[in-house]
Amino acid sequence: MKKVILPVIAFCIVAAMLVLFGGMGGRDKISAFGSTVKNPNTIYIGVYEPLTGDYKQGGLNETLAIRYANTVCPTVDISGATYEIKLIEADSASDDIGSADAARSLIDSNVSAVLGSYGAKITAAGLPEFGANGIPVVGISCGSQPATEGAASYFRLCSTDEFQSGVMANLAYGMDLRKAAVLTQTGDEYSKKAGKTFAEAFKKLGGEVKEYSFQLGQQNFRSLAADIAADDVDFVYMLSGASEAKYFLKQSRGEGLTCPILGPESWDSPLLLNDVTVDFREVYIASEFDSGSDTDPESVEFSGRYSSWIGRDSERIAQNGGNNYTSTAAAMAYDGYMLIVEAIKAADSKDPQAIAAALRSLKYKGVTGTISFDEKGEAVKKQVFIKTIDTSSEKFEVLQISTVGK
Repeated sequence: MKKVILPVIAFCIVAAMLVLFGGMGGRDKISAFGSTVKNPNTIYIGVYEPLTGDYKQGGLNETLAIRYANTVCPTVDISGATYEIKLIEADSASDDIGSADAARSLIDSNVSAVLGSYGAKITAAGLPEFGANGIPVVGISCGSQPATEGAASYFRLCSTDEFQSGVMANLAYGMDLRKAAVLTQTGDEYSKKAGKTFAEAFKKLGGEVKEYSFQLGQQNFRSLAADIAADDVDFVYMLSGASEAKYFLKQSRGEGLTCPILGPESWDSPLLLNDVTVDFREVYIASEFDSGSDTDPESVEFSGRYSSWIGRDSERIAQNGGNNYTSTAAAMAYDGYMLIVEAIKAADSKDPQAIAAALRSLKYKGVTGTISFDEKGEAVKKQVFIKTIDTSSEKFEVLQISTVGK
């Protein structure tokens, strides 16, 4: 009797395993031996962002929007077949070694294209790896041209540091401000170069510049603010992320620094809208997206949908920076994902080089405007929104709109 039962049990086990794996359908399958069997009708997009470390908040802002875009557009058709789009996320951390390792992990995952990264140093560490393997990278918020110089198949969505410096220098000079305090990050060559670019632009207009430094992740700015106030400058231009900016803004007014404070596009962040006080007065940034634009219903619609998606989940709210604000980085990250999808369609292929070729000739209407690239992979620029923080409504407010480029 036992001789009959054992073969029957063995047969049932095998049959159950066939049903289990067969029922997984088009999803990636894990074999009984632990190895991954890739679904041929899946295309992989890499997300190269810092999810830990000092650049974490910027990386999370962009990653959240990429995840949201994937829920909006989870598939793409290639040669008449529908492919599922899966995101492969790699934590690019905040150092050269971690960033390069993250890039290699995405390459090993056979991604067809990559989105990211927040931070010039991180971007620079990963680009040689992607370039050597012919994988296109759509950059979201890294404005540093020195960090991407010579990179193959790199496409920058945001404006360059040179472009932003020109805009902010003109803004300050137009406000009759003549003496600038320029704050850059100690030990970061890309922050220093961005500061130098602004200084050159402002001096060319006839302004004067005094240089100061801060540390990445610094939280106490009282002594620095007091030193700047003692030098009697007309304004501050601080090249930092929103994490450092929120501490500087809260502390500087108490140290007697009453002048206008200007910041880069990275300040267009949910972090600066938490616990807004009168200390946040006279803060100015140049941005490329306005979530409340009267002239662009698509931007307003996107912002409403995205903010609602963020607001439905407490973890997403925390990752976004404590509220459901739609930042410029989020809007550009969403556009970056959709741009890659359009390139896949145009190439009718998941081959990285075919996608890169398609990106070079694409013209795409996104939520941040019409996107196309020049021969260097730089986005042909569009509109710039000069924003301030309304301390009453605790929201960003657009003061003026400048049209640049075509």
